[in-house]
Amino acid sequence: MNRYKDKILKSAPFIVLLLSMVIFGFSIFTNSSGYARRYLDSDIPFVYMLNNITPANYVPAIDAGTQVWENVPSSYWEFENGGFTAANTDMQDGINLIFFDIQGVNFTPGTNTIAYSRTWTSGSGSNYHATESDLVWNARDYPPSTTGATNQQDLQSVIAHEVGHHLGLGHSGPAGGPPGVGPLITAATMYGYSSNGDTTKRSLHYDDIAGVSAIYPVWIMQGNVTDGSTGQPFPDVALISDTIFAAEVFAPIFSNNNYQRPGYYRDTLLVSADGSYEATILVQNFNLSAVYFGYQSEATTVSFGNPGGIGQTETQAVDFQLQPSPIATVIGNVQDSVSGMPINSHIMVLPTSKKPGKPNGFMVDTTTSITGDFSFDLPAHEDYLVRIRPEPPYPEASYLIENLPNNGTIVEFKLLPAEILLVDDDPLQKYEDEFITSLEGNSKSYYLWRTATDGIPDSSVFEKFFDPKVVIWYSGDASDSVLTGAEQQNLIKFLDSGGNLILTGQNIVEKSDSLPLLKNYVGVTFDKNLTTPLTSGVIGDPITSGIIVPTVGGANNQVSKDALLVSQNAQPILNYGTTTLLGVAAIRNENNQKHWKLVCLGFGLEGVNNTEGIRDTLLQRILNWFEKPLSIGEQNNRFAVVPKEYELKQNYPNPFNASTLIEYSLPKPSDVILEIYNLIGQQVRVIVDERQRAGVHSIFWNGRDKFDREVATGIYLYRLKTDTHQRTKKMIMIK
Repeated sequence: MNRYKDKILKSAPFIVLLLSMVIFGFSIFTNSSGYARRYLDSDIPFVYMLNNITPANYVPAIDAGTQVWENVPSSYWEFENGGFTAANTDMQDGINLIFFDIQGVNFTPGTNTIAYSRTWTSGSGSNYHATESDLVWNARDYPPSTTGATNQQDLQSVIAHEVGHHLGLGHSGPAGGPPGVGPLITAATMYGYSSNGDTTKRSLHYDDIAGVSAIYPVWIMQGNVTDGSTGQPFPDVALISDTIFAAEVFAPIFSNNNYQRPGYYRDTLLVSADGSYEATILVQNFNLSAVYFGYQSEATTVSFGNPGGIGQTETQAVDFQLQPSPIATVIGNVQDSVSGMPINSHIMVLPTSKKPGKPNGFMVDTTTSITGDFSFDLPAHEDYLVRIRPEPPYPEASYLIENLPNNGTIVEFKLLPAEILLVDDDPLQKYEDEFITSLEGNSKSYYLWRTATDGIPDSSVFEKFFDPKVVIWYSGDASDSVLTGAEQQNLIKFLDSGGNLILTGQNIVEKSDSLPLLKNYVGVTFDKNLTTPLTSGVIGDPITSGIIVPTVGGANNQVSKDALLVSQNAQPILNYGTTTLLGVAAIRNENNQKHWKLVCLGFGLEGVNNTEGIRDTLLQRILNWFEKPLSIGEQNNRFAVVPKEYELKQNYPNPFNASTLIEYSLPKPSDVILEIYNLIGQQVRVIVDERQRAGVHSIFWNGRDKFDREVATGIYLYRLKTDTHQRTKKMIMIK
């Protein structure tokens, strides 16, 4: 591997370069005081000599490898070929030698070292400088190639790398792999490994350009930033450009037995604590802006002269005085979009600017007046997110203000009541995103109620929502007192008023099944805990027929899933397991006298893997079932009046996206096949194949074929076949 010894830097072989990075850095050799190892201006141009056994066809590639460093406009470094010499040893003899060791006398047999550079230094402190550098190539084991031949080392790029060390550059890349500092840029010339064959990608990158320019700079920019209102130094201001324009070098670190200075090339500089800055500049002309939150940005164009000769560094002072931004007023109103009535709301404003100095947290935290109005002042020309949390049943909303004008702006929120009350009964308020994502995926608006901070919702809250009222109540990671007596009593009142309830959590039944809600309304008691990852739907059930619901891969929090014992009129809709059923995972129940419906899951809905949209689909089916005016499937009252004839109804909705409900009537018991076909007569899926009793039956189709693949947009036929009759209708799937 690469290593430093004395002042010897060795480069080891590397496989073909494949990676690229977006953060760039370089390292410079320094002494313990942080001064860069460099050649004095009087030693430039750097004259190198070739050992006289060097093949003549090597010379153009060698010169090209050194020439790349002369072609950097922002650096005044120069190489010069001094011809041939009989010298063949890396010793301090006043000759900057390039020697191809054909016999390999400088390399132990079996070594992985291609070449090394050795540099001698003199002086200390600010007088620390290089006096001579030699380069020795292991031509015995790694013959150079001028053509990029397979399994040979590219002569030009390896030369460029090794003479880069002569300049005072270290390896790019994290310390130890290979030795160096800064980010890993494998395609940079100063990356510490080489590759076999064609290495044309090892051209100078900004990483290399920034490094040599920092040591031998053509252009330097420095200056001060002050607060225009106070005259005081202004730290942490960002100097930004639309191009990479500067090399910034930081304090030295000790790495791999050497002191090195990490550096980065930048499109942004941060002003130091005393309001000053200094940087090596990489481009001759560029636009520059000084920005800080709450202050007016100041922009200028920076132009340097043409590069001069060796040591002729142009230093330019560019100062900024930032003035505070004017204060702008934001006024607004929150109201019902239909009635125009004011809505009491909590108003919060979060700055979204990426400028330094942006306050952490909310800059405004207030409430509306009794007329729904609000007003607050903010610095102009910044970006803000205005968030509101209205009183129930209205959903939370937000508004993005971009570049707030001097004369302020008007923000109006016109809201419709939310369709669903989402109750987070998790003490730590986790997993909200899983529910919100699925609700938004079903285009459902919601009001989020957190019991940990908002208390227990009661009838005064439930009554604010329009019919059909829907509550999703989830317990998350709660393990004790999952549903308190007060919570259950409030939910009982909600159901008795004709509400629809989704109750979901892995400990709800286990901890609360003796209380009235679970016992008398949900109709379940606790059976056992299970860890099986899959649940399967019940054939013919309007919610779950034909689906597999994985309870892993979602929030990954399901460690105590409840298997349910069913009583009352509850109907199982999900079972743990697929081929072998291990217990009831979920039920549905309803009361046609009081007009309530509910679904209870013995696991947390947040735990369902939603990669294929299964959580969204399950939630959609439950909500669709809530919307049906009468019970479906196996409820006895559906068969109280026997239909007089066979009937296949039009699916609903139609056209549909994701899933649709198909309803049909049987005047007498019959063997039933309900199948889906495409327009060319190919069977897509069989969704019912069983004997059924007389009555009205319903089933959802999830828009997937018999291989559980989502079908394409188009027209499909669904056909009902019984013992004596056959009916066919068309439906349209739209994605």
